[in-house]
Amino acid sequence: MLGFRMLALLMVLAVSACGRSADVGGDGASGSDGKVRFIALGDTGSGVDGPQSQVASLMRQVCEMRGCDFAMIAGDNIYERGASDVDDPLFDTAFEQPYAAFDFPFLMTLGNHDNTGATIAGDGSDNSTGDVEVAYHYAEHGSGKWYLPSRYYSLSWPVGSNDPVVELFSLDSSPITHFVDDVDSQWRGGALDQYIADQTVFMQDALAASKARWKFALAHHPYISNGQHGNAGDYERGALPDTCAIPLIISQSCRGEDYQAFLENTICDQVDVFFNGHDHELYWLKPTAACGKTQHILSGAGGKEREILEPGRNPGYFELGEHYGFFWVELDGDHFTGAVYALDLDGNSVEIDADGNPAPAFEMSFERGQPPA
Repeated sequence: MLGFRMLALLMVLAVSACGRSADVGGDGASGSDGKVRFIALGDTGSGVDGPQSQVASLMRQVCEMRGCDFAMIAGDNIYERGASDVDDPLFDTAFEQPYAAFDFPFLMTLGNHDNTGATIAGDGSDNSTGDVEVAYHYAEHGSGKWYLPSRYYSLSWPVGSNDPVVELFSLDSSPITHFVDDVDSQWRGGALDQYIADQTVFMQDALAASKARWKFALAHHPYISNGQHGNAGDYERGALPDTCAIPLIISQSCRGEDYQAFLENTICDQVDVFFNGHDHELYWLKPTAACGKTQHILSGAGGKEREILEPGRNPGYFELGEHYGFFWVELDGDHFTGAVYALDLDGNSVEIDADGNPAPAFEMSFERGQPPA
């Protein structure tokens, strides 16, 4: 099997510009039983000395017990203001060290903290900072596990298959959901409108061309959430403080109205599951009429936690706040299994089996095209 250094070279050859489809070579294959298994988590980048490492330890145990082909991280990869350059030691403390025990790719997307720079932490107003994380994908140092070939991309799995089990569509949500205008004119006004239009066309074309049995989307910002940030089109209402009410804030972008429209024009009713983060809780929410068949899994407790602001705001199968954790997913033909593994604030597994191993806090399965009631 190819090492990650060779994989990195193959990635460079596969992708050269934003919005290109790409495949991981070599190790990018499903298990010998034909199943695909992965971890979904987000808001991880709190650093090796924090809960991120405790969550990583739980991930390692689950992967040893149940198997993992890859992980996908739903943004906020490096708190609080992203990385300054590809040599920034934060790549080591917020990624390489916590995930040193893993030998599979981590499929990344960008969050608002990754696009902040030297302004208010988390405001997402410096998208050039996010470009540093894309550049790290191509850096010669590091493990090569960081997979972010462009700000948005698609990836089929197993790699190279003419009949892939799943295709992942990773979105760049931060420029569409900004609180304030970007400091760089290339990320505001007409230039931003063009960027959103280009990403929309890419997503629509890629989804139409996909041959995968399952289609998933990944982004930092949710379509619906019961947490502090809330639903796209109505972001931040009920949150304290209400950042959308501050003078000079662009309320439409802050509320996520543009993002709501973008999602409804691209992934809604087109992908089976939309994975995201941003709120620091764990949710599996039911499909909504406006977004069709798409189910919503929010996994934003990989390095931070928060209480649920409004339980039941959106109907769901599961919700958990004030805990750390992630989702483990298995695809077996048309069968989807999702399991939540959680830690309390002291770093203890919420559920333990008879042998003392971590057990799911929640697990549910469904057949493709037949979501649970």
